[in-house]
Amino acid sequence: MTKALQAIRAGSDQPSRSAAFRHFGILALLAFAIALPAIASPYTLFQLAGVMAFAVAALGLNVITGYTGQVSLAHNAFFAVGAYIGAMSTAYLGAGPLGSVVIAAVVSFAAGFVAGIPAQRLRGLYLALVTLAIAVSVTPMIKQFEAYTGGVVGFRVDQPAPPAWLPISQDSWIYYLVLLFAAIAFFMTYNLLSGSVGRSFVGTKEAELAAGSLGIDVARSKVMAFAYGSMLAGIGGALANFSIGYIAPDSFSLMLSIGFLAAAVVGGINTIWGAIIAGIFLQYVPSFASDISQALSGAIYGGILIICVIVMPKGILGSLPRLIANFQTIRRESRAEATKALNKVAN
Repeated sequence: MTKALQAIRAGSDQPSRSAAFRHFGILALLAFAIALPAIASPYTLFQLAGVMAFAVAALGLNVITGYTGQVSLAHNAFFAVGAYIGAMSTAYLGAGPLGSVVIAAVVSFAAGFVAGIPAQRLRGLYLALVTLAIAVSVTPMIKQFEAYTGGVVGFRVDQPAPPAWLPISQDSWIYYLVLLFAAIAFFMTYNLLSGSVGRSFVGTKEAELAAGSLGIDVARSKVMAFAYGSMLAGIGGALANFSIGYIAPDSFSLMLSIGFLAAAVVGGINTIWGAIIAGIFLQYVPSFASDISQALSGAIYGGILIICVIVMPKGILGSLPRLIANFQTIRRESRAEATKALNKVAN
């Protein structure tokens, strides 16, 4: 059986012997995240809210590129769609946090569905060029509709306030809102990719002909993956509004899309949970590079990225099993050598 057919039948992220341990780890991480506002500063909560917003958006890119093999450079555009639609639904429609995120998700899904139609016939460089055109056009489009988006000046977003009956600060409330939506997004994506849809996505990536011969609608899988990944990007943009409180068109340049792609590769673009590492990378590494040197921040950022790719070509999470296996092999060999040395001394 070929690798492609095995991918289609086996799927991705299927339960294994370590599934119970993995689920326990996820629950422990979630419990720690829930308890964190009790000990964290407001600025730390602000940063972690940004991490989760970026992680949800990076998760969408993992679905598009990592699971179906479609090269997308338009993630900044869908992130911007979600941010602006979420902000305008609050300002003009009076939608609350839940309503703004839902509206942003629906609009981003529709935009991704339309943009993903060329993916039925295009691949590789040609698809990348189409998404590049979308990426570079989003900022001029935002500036064009100045009456609704604020144009170059930007758009101020009202940050959600906690209910009167809940005795927590606004920073903690925003953190919990973003955590809730991020947990839902990851849970939905995990269930989606663990089933037949995930198998169709992986099969489409590995070998379209083999997937088609097994009855998978390859064209539909590509479009739906693009639409779903774009929806996650839009949700991430809407969640970013909660903590930042201000959006401007220059924040959604092509460099943001390249940053998403780079961070997704570092985290592990073929994994679900690698998106969390991608969010951490996007939130902390650029500021870390700027702290070292404002003039050389770009070079430092690129150097960190190159090192990560060379040391861990499958990303941090994708390379972790191999690193653990190598460590265990070295440990066993060391023990064997030590045992031989002791036997020689004893003899």
